[in-house]
Parts: sequence; C-alpha cells; structure tokens
Amino acid sequence: MADKKIRSVAKTFSWRLFIFIYWVLFGYIYTGTFVGAGILGVGSIIPLFFYYFHERIWNKVKWGTN
Repeated sequence: MADKKIRSVAKTFSWRLFIFIYWVLFGYIYTGTFVGAGILGVGSIIPLFFYYFHERIWNKVKWGTN
C-alpha cells in the first residue's frame, strides 16, 4: 500500500512548515533578530524538495509493508 503523490506532497509541506516554524523561533531566540531568524527559516525550506523525493522512493520499496 503506497501513498498517492498528493499525500506525499501534503506530508512534505506539513513537515516542512513545522520545521520552518521551529527554525524561525530558534533563530530569533539565538540571534535576537528577525533577519537571522528569516535566514534560518528560508534555509529550512530547501530540504522540502529532498524530502518529497525521499518519500516517493520509499513508496516504491516493498520492505516492511504488509
């Protein structure tokens, strides 16, 4: 049973939103500026594309499924 592409996209964006919020908060607390927080936040968006393809590849792997 594999996820549909739209489900992988939704999971990718929801995970990245969570990580984006984390890094922006961490960046603001650490640097005390919104510029530093923004740089860390934007940097956390780039892995979104890697995660999506990672999910799609794992959907093709049958190991560990029923």
